[in-house]
Amino acid sequence: MAAPGNRRSAVVAACIMVAGSLAWIVGISASGLGGSRGFFGPGPLIADANLILEIFLVVGLSYGFLLARSGNIDAHRINQTTWVALNIGLIALLMAGSMQDVKLVRTADLADWRVGITWLHAAVGTLTAVMGLWIVLQMNDVLPRGLHVRGWKTLMRAAFAGYWLTAIFGGATYYFWYIA
Repeated sequence: MAAPGNRRSAVVAACIMVAGSLAWIVGISASGLGGSRGFFGPGPLIADANLILEIFLVVGLSYGFLLARSGNIDAHRINQTTWVALNIGLIALLMAGSMQDVKLVRTADLADWRVGITWLHAAVGTLTAVMGLWIVLQMNDVLPRGLHVRGWKTLMRAAFAGYWLTAIFGGATYYFWYIA
């Protein structure tokens, strides 16, 4: 178990990282620069900022996996809570609203790669975000005991795989929207 001062410092750093990242996204949107040329070239700035944060997110969650494997459960809990909070914020600020660009009129619309991969990314990402949030709420003793999942290590592994799959689908979504 980490010393109280170390834990407090980790929580403060996590809050600053999440707040700063989300403020960056809000700032890009509020300034009207969201549609301007991004860092990587083909996509708009807001999409590139999201892509960068999503890459950090999956790397951060992977680091958290290593923390758990090494037995540093307190650091694992803080780390995973941080990244899940960032993910929920990005979903709320960016991804949920972007689904209006790929509204489904009929099932055949999914045959368009741009639409199909976006909906696949959204479906896997939503399920993964719900699993991640559930785990974080359980890990931090926010969920009532009656809602705790017994086989939660299996759920953690499934969520971890889901985050990686979502990241891959997110990269594919970026590709079909801005490169292909």
